[in-house]
Amino acid sequence: MFFDRDIMLFHQEAEDSTDIISRMAIRLTEADIVKRDFGKHVLEREATYPTGLQTKALGVAIPHTDSKYVNQSQIAFASLKKPISFKDMTDSDKKVEVSLIFMIAMSKPHDQMTLLSNLMAVFQNENVLIKLLQSDDVAEVKQVLKTNNIE
Repeated sequence: MFFDRDIMLFHQEAEDSTDIISRMAIRLTEADIVKRDFGKHVLEREATYPTGLQTKALGVAIPHTDSKYVNQSQIAFASLKKPISFKDMTDSDKKVEVSLIFMIAMSKPHDQMTLLSNLMAVFQNENVLIKLLQSDDVAEVKQVLKTNNIE
C-alpha cells in the first residue's frame, strides 16, 4: 500500500538535505499523491523537527509533514551515492550523515505512528539497511520492506 506508486530514487547524488527532500517531494507531487505545497511544509518541519537518525549501520532520515498536505498515503524512498548531512532528530545541534531517506506522506495521522514504529524496527536491522542501500531494484526494495512489515 505505502509503495504502490513506486516513488523510488536509487543511488542519488544530492547537494544537501534540502535538495533530496525537494526532489522526492516533486516526485510525490507529480504523481498527485500530495498537495502542491507538501514539499514546502516538509522543509519547514525538517528545520524545526529534524529527522536524521544514526543507526548502527548508517544514517537514515524520515522527513514528513502533516496529513492535511497529503492526498493518498505513500512512502518515497531514496538511497544516496554519498551520505549528506541531516540534523539529528534527538539533538538538532548534531549532524547525521544520511544514506537512506524514507519520505512519509500519510493521509491519516494514526497510520503515521504505526509506520514510524515499524520503520524504527527496520532501522535496527543492519543487514536490511545495507541491502536497501545497495539495491537498485524497485521489486527488491518492496519485498525487503514487506518482509519487515512496511508495505
